[in-house]
Amino acid sequence: MLSCARYTVTFKVLEPLDLPAYLGSTLRGAFGHAFRAVACPAPRGMECPIPAQCPYHLIFETSPPPHSDALRTHEDIPRPFVISPGTANINAGSFRRTFHSGDELSFELVLIGRAQEFFPYFVVALREVDKIGRSRRAVELRRIDALGKGEAPAVVYDAADNLVRGNAPAVTLEELAVASPGRHLTIEFLTQTRLKHEGRFVRRPEFQIVFRRLLGRLSSLSRFHCGAPLDVDFKGLIDEAASIRLTQDNTKWTRWERYSSRQDKRMEWEGIIGQATYEGDFTPFWKFLKFGEFVHVGHSATFGLGKYVAASPKRAAGSH
Repeated sequence: MLSCARYTVTFKVLEPLDLPAYLGSTLRGAFGHAFRAVACPAPRGMECPIPAQCPYHLIFETSPPPHSDALRTHEDIPRPFVISPGTANINAGSFRRTFHSGDELSFELVLIGRAQEFFPYFVVALREVDKIGRSRRAVELRRIDALGKGEAPAVVYDAADNLVRGNAPAVTLEELAVASPGRHLTIEFLTQTRLKHEGRFVRRPEFQIVFRRLLGRLSSLSRFHCGAPLDVDFKGLIDEAASIRLTQDNTKWTRWERYSSRQDKRMEWEGIIGQATYEGDFTPFWKFLKFGEFVHVGHSATFGLGKYVAASPKRAAGSH
């Protein structure tokens, strides 16, 4: 069953930091290094002797099924977590962000499917994160709060006593199958959203393209990290999505740079940000759209891109 659990992770800043305005890639890199160090038995640079049981490989390098044509490498499989540092970033036109000693640095962590079982490993890895950007001993983990189903956040880890007090409650796809918003819907893309269609990243968010990319992501997450494929009529849903009309496109095309430590180079990325309003019957798509708010849509969702909210136009306009 497709499910996820959500947390807020808070670090204390120990020394002044000058960081990229959008922290998703930076946080994902720091966390990935720490997770490998605590969860993989192989020394860095050596092949893991137990990849089928290694938490690092299961989370970061999930193997494709044998004889798979569509998914030949682990790079094709979405990771079962999302690091979402919020939207106070390049949307506002700033390209750097300064933190002072004593500041808090927070982000949302979403664990999907089987990754929820590895929450203790995530806690240990986050405890080991001290290097952010170029600085060492720059941050330390202070607390982790579980985000419930409408309840106030609950502390599940506090550095003061170094104890893990349980997990966040899981949210399932099926429990989001509630009433849709009517004939009009606004999707607000809060962070840069990269939707690839016919080999290109699209500038106009037609509903069928957005939903196709979302359904593909949810399908892969369910198959590889939740134990079973989605039981849905993919072709029927995608064909039906073509009936939804884009009535107002207030998105804009954005560009930003990120440094890839894995490729050791700067990369320029492009995608959309802003609001798009649609008209049609959203009932068949609603639970997928609401679950997608947690796990995002499009390329690089793992470090927070493709974050959106879907609501009636009136509610979306008041979300700021």
